[in-house]
Amino acid sequence: MNRIIITLNLLLAIAGHLFGQAVNKPNILLFFIDDLGWKDLESYGGDFAETPVADKLAADGMRFTNAYAAPTCSPTRASLISGKNPTRHGVWEVIGVVDRPFAKMKSPPKERELKEGIQTYADILNKQGYVCGSVGKWHAGRSPQAHGFVHIPEEIEDPILQEYAEINHDRDVGEITAKAIEFIRENKDQPFVISVNHVAVHAPLYAREDLIQKYHQKLRRTGILDVHPTYAAMIEMVDESLEMLLNELEVLGLTENTVVILYSDNGGLVSDMYLRVPTPLAATLAPLRGQKGSLYEGGIRVPFIVKWPGKVSPGSVSHEMMNSYDLFSTFVEIGGGKIPDSQEIDGISLVPVLKGEQEKLDREALYWHFPTNQWTRTPMGAIRKGDYKLIEHFETGELELFNLKEDIGETINLVNRRPEKARELFEDMEAWRKSLNAPMPVPNPDYDPVREKELGRHRFLGN
Repeated sequence: MNRIIITLNLLLAIAGHLFGQAVNKPNILLFFIDDLGWKDLESYGGDFAETPVADKLAADGMRFTNAYAAPTCSPTRASLISGKNPTRHGVWEVIGVVDRPFAKMKSPPKERELKEGIQTYADILNKQGYVCGSVGKWHAGRSPQAHGFVHIPEEIEDPILQEYAEINHDRDVGEITAKAIEFIRENKDQPFVISVNHVAVHAPLYAREDLIQKYHQKLRRTGILDVHPTYAAMIEMVDESLEMLLNELEVLGLTENTVVILYSDNGGLVSDMYLRVPTPLAATLAPLRGQKGSLYEGGIRVPFIVKWPGKVSPGSVSHEMMNSYDLFSTFVEIGGGKIPDSQEIDGISLVPVLKGEQEKLDREALYWHFPTNQWTRTPMGAIRKGDYKLIEHFETGELELFNLKEDIGETINLVNRRPEKARELFEDMEAWRKSLNAPMPVPNPDYDPVREKELGRHRFLGN
């Protein structure tokens, strides 16, 4: 009998220890904004849209100044969940967008979905006792449930949240927020990851009327004309969504054990990509050059903020380069998981930098391969190594070299002044492409210089 009691007590102790481990594992809340530009938040230099909640998050956590993404949404999203550079997983452009039929070059084939057999961070963290959810925009192929995420009900149960969703129906801001809150409530007693994937601030521009009027009045008061009032209103709606989620964590007593991350899926929007005539202004990214869909800084440099109570020093800043595939490795390490040895990844965990254990990541360069003429794009490749960035234009063979430390606006091409640096980066980029068998565009037999800007028929009117 004594042996039975001792065995039972031992089993209970082990179970209690394991349960305690599960309870103490950090939750992760990824607040993922569509098309949020590098300069849209006040904490990143914006002076029109009001973002007190996001700015408080930056004050309470770490703000990255050299955070990057792919130039469009699907590659970033597929990379974030898989840990792979878009060239490796093949979803290098927006799913559903097709070639311009009369462009100078034809794009190589791309994957229409993340391949089966690739383990996502959700697949890995599920084995560590996590419940992983994804609400809102997905756009990485298949469904979240096919990649380890649980089903989130369509119906909103809480009447207060129902009302909030109805009032904030533009770009589904309210609905996405409400579903995320109900997911958190449902899973508050176990470790969870929730990816809150907003459709805002993607064009076309829609927002709550009271906020639109607020920013029209602010425009008249300040004379600031380079941000559209409706775009600013969309940003504030998203900031209010973040406040709702953070308040819910506080009410449930989860604040101190939840890592909160704010990120954007690609560079910002300068003008409405729906190509209305005249094309309406959305926002400024100055001094950055370009916008989403481009490999200039305006197309790939994004805001990135991490709050991790007790781990990340409040008000800290990192100048390390990161990209979306690093979040895969970061989430797996936070959750105590293990990346399969057979899975080739490009992500590096940010945990040591977040905790202040090291200042630098073990990375020399970031690479982008964007061999597309789809939508309004032209095929390009790019590498950033240290302060220098090289862009190759595939249609012409032109190279551009910039020193981003001295010229963040990419205004001075240094190819002729620093030919040895241009050669170094070009050879590095070519070797990287060769290592991944990167597909390249080819001449288009139907090229028509008069009609080359005509868009092809596509199934998805968005990026």
